[in-house]
Amino acid sequence: MNVRTLRFKLSLTNGLFISIFFVLFGWVRYQTFAYRAERSFERSLENQANFFATNIRPTPDGFDFKPSVAPADAMVLDTIRPFFVLTDLSGQVMREELYGYYVRRMLKEKDLEDVVHHQSGFSDAEAYDGRKFRFINKVMPSENGQVVVLHLGRALDQLTEILDEYMRIYLWSVPMVLVVAGGVGWFLAVHALGPFEEVARTAEQITSEKLNTQIENPHKEEEVQRLVQSFNAMVARLSQSFDQMRRFNADVAHELRTPLAILQGESEIALRSESLPEDIRTVLISNLEELGRLTRIVNDILMLSEVEAGAQLLVTEPINLKPLIGDLADQMQLLAMERSLEIQVHDLPDAIVEADDLWMRRAVLNLLDNAIKYSREGGKIQIAMSNEAGKVRISVRDEGIGISKRDQPHIFDRLFRADPARSRSSGGSGLGLALVKWVVEAHHGKITVTSAPDQGADFQVELPLAPPESKGQTGKTPKTSHLTQSPTL
Repeated sequence: MNVRTLRFKLSLTNGLFISIFFVLFGWVRYQTFAYRAERSFERSLENQANFFATNIRPTPDGFDFKPSVAPADAMVLDTIRPFFVLTDLSGQVMREELYGYYVRRMLKEKDLEDVVHHQSGFSDAEAYDGRKFRFINKVMPSENGQVVVLHLGRALDQLTEILDEYMRIYLWSVPMVLVVAGGVGWFLAVHALGPFEEVARTAEQITSEKLNTQIENPHKEEEVQRLVQSFNAMVARLSQSFDQMRRFNADVAHELRTPLAILQGESEIALRSESLPEDIRTVLISNLEELGRLTRIVNDILMLSEVEAGAQLLVTEPINLKPLIGDLADQMQLLAMERSLEIQVHDLPDAIVEADDLWMRRAVLNLLDNAIKYSREGGKIQIAMSNEAGKVRISVRDEGIGISKRDQPHIFDRLFRADPARSRSSGGSGLGLALVKWVVEAHHGKITVTSAPDQGADFQVELPLAPPESKGQTGKTPKTSHLTQSPTL
């Protein structure tokens, strides 16, 4: 789980608020329950004191029930009698010999020292064995006119057990509340962010070729709708800008072809003159080289513009990459020998793919040309191919100047030069790898590069193999489609 996501933060916030609410609610409920239980306990104790004071009377020999006391009431009085003390107003215990052993022991241990000095209300005491009692203190008039204070107590064991049991239940319920609160918080966060997820999924499908895609919000939430409208307006502006840029590139490239062809032709005618001075001849030869380079750049730009506009057709049919790569390696061997390079072709397996033969040849040629241009003299260029999991992987590795990690994400961009060494002297236009990437992606594949400075570069092309029924069908009717796959420029 990513703690930096908005979903996690919303879930945590909702869970914390719900948990805090339930914890506080439970604590208030416990305090209310404890208060009511104690008040009920005290009311019961007060009723017993009134009943005791009303139905018994002191005698010289002890205490007797009044003649009007019913047998059932007498039994209740017997249960109350073990925990009472009579004192005068000064707190002096009266007739200590009449009390039970437990009360006499508490008096001896001075456990009731604080209780006997109260004349009203409630007071607590703890016995010598740790038991806790609550006493009600009540003035009870006697028959001889002497004022007697009754201290009647009851053990707090039952009340304490009830409160402890309630607290245990409460404490055990807190973890469950936290789990439920976390789940509820996660559900609320997912439900709240659901429309944004739908917008994100639609936005991820928008590319430079699909800028006319409009995001829809079926639920019409106000906040999401504002975001969708703003995004759609931005995409519309980008689409307009891309269309203008593509038209401009195509128009410029088309307009430049004619004057470049004229300049190249006139320079070639001028070089045929035998009376041409040597210094001017040298300048014209240099101009022809530059004109040739400009012509290649213009042609590549025009081709790429046509690709983006869908004007180029992709005619696919089952082709075997093994002979295709072998033929291209033989063709480029002469160019490699000019720089004392050796092209090594490893044992290539048969690999049938659905591809356009001309476009695939151009892509492989561009990779080999790139490897030759940027390899050090005397080095090797290795070509390997393998089949795995329904895909074919082509590797073109050189021993050249390499590419830094900072530049690798941009190596397939138009006119990008990763290193000053990749200069105009190499003859490259900076469009070859961009074209390779577009061709590979048009065939539903991908291209990656692994490289480091001064350690060469390894370009790997991954393409899907043709279905089994397509292999060996050399007479199969070619499929035609527009080559429109291209990255955002």
